[in-house]
Amino acid sequence: MISSLTTLALALAALPAALSQNTGDAIVYDTLHNITSLYGTWSTGSGNVVTGSNFAQPSEVSFTYPATTGVSFSFSEDHWFEVAQYSFVSNASDPSCITGYMLWMHGTFTEETNGSLVLTPNGDGYQQVQDACAAVSNFIENTNVTIYIPWWTIGQDTDKGFTLKLQKYDLTYYAPFYQISTTPEMLPTQKLRNVSTVEDLTSSRKRSFEEKRNDASTMSHSSSLLLAGGAFVVGLLSL
Repeated sequence: MISSLTTLALALAALPAALSQNTGDAIVYDTLHNITSLYGTWSTGSGNVVTGSNFAQPSEVSFTYPATTGVSFSFSEDHWFEVAQYSFVSNASDPSCITGYMLWMHGTFTEETNGSLVLTPNGDGYQQVQDACAAVSNFIENTNVTIYIPWWTIGQDTDKGFTLKLQKYDLTYYAPFYQISTTPEMLPTQKLRNVSTVEDLTSSRKRSFEEKRNDASTMSHSSSLLLAGGAFVVGLLSL
């Protein structure tokens, strides 16, 4: 099996080529491109996964588990971001071995003139990984990787309102994000925990979480936001 570090190295090695492939136009806020601001909170699917204190408690390195899976992004006017994810990834070779992930990360972002977003982590992100078929079935680890989104746009859904589309590094798209709030629901924009080693993180603060799926959460390894082993690169893989 290829290790998570090897997978991550290969993914990051491909990043310069992905950057050069960006075909996005400069961001223009108009009805033909973005009909509202990026700033606020966005969530996929049923909207049960939302950034902020109701999802992650960094000081305790813990999570509150939502009713269904999904992903949420928040963006603030002072260029901070936060991401929350609850997902399950199927194993093609053994369908009974389903891996669950809870992830939280925040940091700062830049809006590039070519239409891309670069999200730089603050260094205090973490995730919980649960895999009944693994040697260590339930653990928490640090996760802090720069996120690259080549292009994005905002449209409007007749039922759900404003809809955010985020492009992956390979120029395909994530599942749509729907606007939850025009005010970003975020934890304080500062370092929120002292980062320990991976070994120190796995403690009694973690607990098992049950599989809960929405209409977009049946996933394979190629469609997860996470790399095998828990390394996180949103620009590389998707829901």
